[in-house]
Amino acid sequence: MAITEPFWGVALKHFKEEVEKRSDHTISIEVFDKGRRFIDDEAVDAVASGAIEMGVTGLYQMAKKIPAIDIMEQPFLFNFDALIRAVVSPDSEIRAIVDKAILAKVGVRVLWWQTLGSQIIVSKGRNLTEPGQIKGQRIRTYGETNVKLARQCGGVPVTLSAFKMHDALRDKQLDMVICSIPAVPNRELWKVADTITRTWHAPVEYVAFINEKTWRSLSSKQQTLFVEVARKVEREIRDRSVQMEAEYYKFAVAKGMKVYDLTPDQVADWRACSAAVLDAYMNDHPEFAREFLEAYGRLRTQPCCSTAPNWGDFSKR
Repeated sequence: MAITEPFWGVALKHFKEEVEKRSDHTISIEVFDKGRRFIDDEAVDAVASGAIEMGVTGLYQMAKKIPAIDIMEQPFLFNFDALIRAVVSPDSEIRAIVDKAILAKVGVRVLWWQTLGSQIIVSKGRNLTEPGQIKGQRIRTYGETNVKLARQCGGVPVTLSAFKMHDALRDKQLDMVICSIPAVPNRELWKVADTITRTWHAPVEYVAFINEKTWRSLSSKQQTLFVEVARKVEREIRDRSVQMEAEYYKFAVAKGMKVYDLTPDQVADWRACSAAVLDAYMNDHPEFAREFLEAYGRLRTQPCCSTAPNWGDFSKR
């Protein structure tokens, strides 16, 4: 990604500058702009092996190494902002479970989490508020859970890099794509599509992480510095994310795109068609799922997370 990209690019730039400044430049961090060394699906192995010291990737890429953490991608489990913020907080019980698994299984230590917004579906000439509307349609997916969601609801999943979405829509190799709102301006999807359906069925979370051996080579003072700066960067970018998302949607509308939200009935229909995805996950990862969902259940009793905001009434049930 570009260092100027408002979500991840700017966060990395701030992290680099703050660490170097506060360490009196005894620590130097080089950021390889636009994935010049390793692209997103190579970053985990590159950092784990020590080929580079730090990296950034989506949780769905981590899930290729640790399938159990794909629970963050489960449809409609985390579909409103207050809940997501509570889950990804540095003090969150749920986040601690995921971070611990990443360290134990991959050998990299998570420094901070960062959002790229929630998942949406971008299409041309139609909205996708009802799951039946994707039946038989070629839909871009990423990550195994996305594939299962699309298939369960009748779509034809096509796993494709974000770099290729624009051309695939333009050349009619795809009918629609699952992505997050930054892709609309960054991948120029507004030139090849005209509709956004805000299913918001799962968050798009990325993590910045460091090789554990590299981490242990740092002094306790340097480790404290890294943690403090990571927390600062994470807090700043998370606080700005709502504003940035709003600006991206404003951009999309200005380019002539229509934006659709799901009603409570439509959310229920999407939940119903995708319910088998979560069932399969729980059967495949019973121990992790139990620990995670117990923590999730406790969180959902808290005032922040018991009810989604602006939740309307059902009309069909």
